[in-house]
Amino acid sequence: MNPLLMSALLIVGLAVFGRTMYFKIRLLMALEPTNRTDHIAQRLKNMVVIAIGQKRLVGRKKEWASGIMHAFIFWGFCTLIIRSLTLYGEGFIHGFQLPFLGDEFLIGYLYICLKDIMEGIVLLMVIYAIYRRAVLKPTRMHNTKEAYLVLVLIGILMISDLLLDGARYNLIVLHHNPGDLDFFNNSRFGHEFLWTPVSVGAASLISGMGSAATGYLLVAMFWLHITTQLIFLNLLPTGKHFHVITALPNVFLKSLGYPHERSKVLDLEDEAAWEDESLGLNHIHQLNWKQGLDLYTCTECGRCKEVCPTYTTDKPLNLLDFNDSLKFELLENADNLIKRAALAATLKDADDPEKIEEIKAAMAELNSKKPLIGGVISEDALWACTTCRACEQVCPVTIEHVPRIIAMRQGQTLMAEAYPKELNVAFKGLERNGNPWGIGYDKRADWAAGLEVKTMADDADVDYLLWVGCAGSFDDRSKKVSVSLVKILQKAGISFAILGTEEKCTGDFARRAGNEMMYQMVAQENIETLNNYKVKKIIAACPHCLNTLKNEYPQMGGNYEVIHHTQFIAQLVSSGKITLKNSLEGVLTYHDPCYLGRYNSIYDEPRLILQSLSTEGLTELDRKGQESFCCGAGGGRMWMEETIGKRINLDRAEEIAEHKVATLAVACPFCLTMLEDGMKELNKEEEIRTQDIAELVANNMA
Repeated sequence: MNPLLMSALLIVGLAVFGRTMYFKIRLLMALEPTNRTDHIAQRLKNMVVIAIGQKRLVGRKKEWASGIMHAFIFWGFCTLIIRSLTLYGEGFIHGFQLPFLGDEFLIGYLYICLKDIMEGIVLLMVIYAIYRRAVLKPTRMHNTKEAYLVLVLIGILMISDLLLDGARYNLIVLHHNPGDLDFFNNSRFGHEFLWTPVSVGAASLISGMGSAATGYLLVAMFWLHITTQLIFLNLLPTGKHFHVITALPNVFLKSLGYPHERSKVLDLEDEAAWEDESLGLNHIHQLNWKQGLDLYTCTECGRCKEVCPTYTTDKPLNLLDFNDSLKFELLENADNLIKRAALAATLKDADDPEKIEEIKAAMAELNSKKPLIGGVISEDALWACTTCRACEQVCPVTIEHVPRIIAMRQGQTLMAEAYPKELNVAFKGLERNGNPWGIGYDKRADWAAGLEVKTMADDADVDYLLWVGCAGSFDDRSKKVSVSLVKILQKAGISFAILGTEEKCTGDFARRAGNEMMYQMVAQENIETLNNYKVKKIIAACPHCLNTLKNEYPQMGGNYEVIHHTQFIAQLVSSGKITLKNSLEGVLTYHDPCYLGRYNSIYDEPRLILQSLSTEGLTELDRKGQESFCCGAGGGRMWMEETIGKRINLDRAEEIAEHKVATLAVACPFCLTMLEDGMKELNKEEEIRTQDIAELVANNMA
């Protein structure tokens, strides 16, 4: 016990840590605002399940060993919090003990047992982690000196605490000398072998030491443990291991109700926004504080790039480096950003026009002069993204990558007009004819000729609007899906109609490509049409249409109950309105569309339908469900050439072909096009039939 030394260590250690954290927090507060404080109960649940429960690490079968390793290290630290409080108290008060850990409480015995075993497990996990980095060398990770240093410090913490308890045990049991530090009451150590088996093992390693030497060792381990802990605490905010501190709050503050933060409905009439380039994300000061926290929290584990369809097909988007580049730019501009925020606060209270202009000029001088695209992030990296969200789904700390990318694309498209030129054709088609194909809008309902399908203009008194989508209306292959879906609905006696020539593209691809102006134009027109017909329920055949109608139109006043056609068909089957023949022969597999699965959590219904169709059941792909591999068409990529690296659809087609399937079922027109093209490139189009679930159902109804 040395109160003076303990005070000095705590004052210095906590003061340095507090200063570092104060700077980090001020930098976050200097960024743009966003609201993440609603629905506290749900946020706490997410934190318990994802962060504390380590769901995304432990639950991933592909890397279960590393997931368990990381989880036990984390849980070990959580367990040791109580022990740390005890040790700090012991530095001031002889025999300090937290009240609920006293001898009279069983919880005290249970805690020291748990703590002891967890320390042993953590030590083993540290050894495995060093072996994994030094010998196995996973390619997805940056093998840095910092990582080894942190592992060594964790190892020192575990060893010092175990030797401390081992020395204490020997002093009491072997030398009958309690020593100067009474960490646990003596009576408990009489049964130490029952409660602290790992510490007893450590005690056996030093059992040959005399009483004095053991006492010196105990004191040395005590101060080594305290000092190492404070060094470790101050190391965390300076590197990638800052996530040890920020992971819990970052998960707590994750987006709710939608997988990530929705794109803002930009005020395109705001002249000031055009003047100061604040439409989209053009400079580092335009990040919001949650996006800044995401950058702080990146663990640099590389899981994002490992599942990214662009990175794995040799394209220049590496999300680990993407985050690092943005974080470096943020920290490099930290002082200016903090000063800029102070001026912004002053501006709110200013009423003198001359003073206001003076403050604005001073703020402009503090803005980062380096553009994010071209200066920090390359154009090829930005436009490679398919917005599939595989990166976000696998991220253990729930970093939201896609909203930043879309915001940067908005800046490029709206402010710099620096988007891929092949998008011009799709943009012009959307502007002139309401579809990216550019086919005359008057031909939108031609696919339904002879099917006796009503339009809303003919009769709006129907239960459902069938939203056909551009692909289902204009693409020759997808028209067959539309016809099949109509046959299913008619067979089931469903009251429905289509908009026909009044339907326009939902604007999904325009928004993903950053053309918010085009998106808002078509969205407003569609919402006006839907509201005019008092539409309440919509069946969508395209996951991209589903996602936009369901999750983004409400931002502009369009609120509808939107259901995907696979969900609706599953309901028809379960209610007995249609009956399926279990007659589909050959191996059947299913490709999960990104915007159906990872964006809208629709996984079960397509599989229930397919199980009812196939005589051999459903064969799952290696990458399925939440870890499904993108077809390559999302994020506006359907309308851009894929000239770098391997084609994404070919990579997926090769995986499917390896399973020796006869039928590939899809539930998205983009996936249908991309995967059929992939099969043609492999010369497998005759061997493997690629069909939408609606086609399979229509052909196998009783």
